[in-house]
Amino acid sequence: MAKWSAWRVIAATLACLSCSAMGSLGHAAARDGKKPEGKVLRSDSVQETPRGKKGLVVIGASYARGWTDASWGGFAIVNKGVDGEQSFEMLARFKRDVLDERPDVVIIWGFINDIFRSNREGIDPALERTRGNITKMVDLARANGIKPVIATEVTIRGRSGVKETIASWIGRIKGGESYQDFVNRHVLRTNQWIREYSIEQRIQLLDFQPLLADGAGRRKREYAMEDGSHLSALAYNRLSQYAGEILSK
Repeated sequence: MAKWSAWRVIAATLACLSCSAMGSLGHAAARDGKKPEGKVLRSDSVQETPRGKKGLVVIGASYARGWTDASWGGFAIVNKGVDGEQSFEMLARFKRDVLDERPDVVIIWGFINDIFRSNREGIDPALERTRGNITKMVDLARANGIKPVIATEVTIRGRSGVKETIASWIGRIKGGESYQDFVNRHVLRTNQWIREYSIEQRIQLLDFQPLLADGAGRRKREYAMEDGSHLSALAYNRLSQYAGEILSK
């Protein structure tokens, strides 16, 4: 009887650790949602572009906001990333932050917060709205003589730590889907739509996800911060090199 009680205590402890770890990445996403209202990474304007350079705006959320390297591709780059935003918020400020800037090119990058803020039951309609928001931003850019470029979203990896390892182990035993795998599955699903849409509409594509992923589709460790979500300096270096090569052609 004492042996059985001990096993019950161990099982309960593992379950608590599992719940804590599975929620940790979600808490990181929630913190990302506490954006400073209207804050952008850089305040300079495309209209101050030096002669001989094309203007480029990057619009997105925290991944875009952290992309501070402005030296690639020969463009004068203005970063309009805002922490925590979903695609409908990007669309809402598209006129102010893109059209009114009158750039030559706009990179539209970011929908992962649409997944972070959705529950499992509501994910399908949420991503249907995401696709509509991306389509509307592309249409607005084209209607105003701006070349749209769309980027695939990057997958995440679990937080580093003992709790996270235990949670992953328990999840595999139970045959369930972890929060990380839930997010990544819908990132990959929407990325495939972006690829197909870019071909159909002849839109320039920056396919970021494969650049940072391992063989299983998760973010490689060296490309992630400790929270498993935000991008490391090495990741941004890789994206800048790739984007410069693609957009300079």
